[in-house]
Amino acid sequence: MSSLPLSDPPPETNRATFADVLPDDLERARALLASVPRAPRVPSKEARRLVLAFAGPQRYALYTSLFFLLGIGLFCAFFQSHRAVGDLLLDHHSVEVPGVVDSVEVGMRRRRSLSPVYCARFHSEDGTLVGRSCEPGGSFQPGQRVVLERRGGLARIRGTTLIPMGRWGGIALLFPLVGAVGLLLVVRTNHRESRAARVGIPILARVTYFGDGKPVNKKAPPPTELRWSFIARGERYEGRLSLDSASEFDFLPSRDVIVVLYDPAAPGINTVYVP
Repeated sequence: MSSLPLSDPPPETNRATFADVLPDDLERARALLASVPRAPRVPSKEARRLVLAFAGPQRYALYTSLFFLLGIGLFCAFFQSHRAVGDLLLDHHSVEVPGVVDSVEVGMRRRRSLSPVYCARFHSEDGTLVGRSCEPGGSFQPGQRVVLERRGGLARIRGTTLIPMGRWGGIALLFPLVGAVGLLLVVRTNHRESRAARVGIPILARVTYFGDGKPVNKKAPPPTELRWSFIARGERYEGRLSLDSASEFDFLPSRDVIVVLYDPAAPGINTVYVP
């Protein structure tokens, strides 16, 4: 892939955008623009630390997604997911067979205002099935005859669920799904920024905001957010970067004009250049 000569500002630069920028700031930014290595380039150590290493809120989003995916996901996988899937299969199709309750136990205690969940162990009258199913405030008795819902090796007492948390317990499976989606989005965003840093076209961009970003933790100070815009191919594009503190932005040539790198295939994918 060829790139424009770095000695001259790219033709996409909108000079009117920088009309009110101090000459010294603009001169420093242009000098930095001219020093950007040609693509493909290797990002600097500081670029890898600040932009490509899940810094600031991106790191918080990564850890949160991993918690939902691995923490809650492993719990669901080991203790609940197979039961929730079993309930879905039995809801879709089952046949009824007679059965007998063997024993009753408390499956899960809940808040005082709610009755506990009781789980009954049972077997089919022909002895080919054994299982356990639950319902809130169940009134099962050992030796009680019941109707079982059966599908293959799955079975439950009619009107109950395999999962102790009840039918709403299946919602717990959404947490690892949310974690997986969040992780995919974070990694995808980081990968796109990494591509822009390696093969992106350098261009001057106007800083549109520099200050406090959206808090990600009530106990921690808000991150510092940098937003910018630039003109490429006759269209305006924007970008942003959030870091833990304002001091981490000391690499910028100024607070008014900066150098960014945009993906030639999609200028909307861009990142700030860190020398």
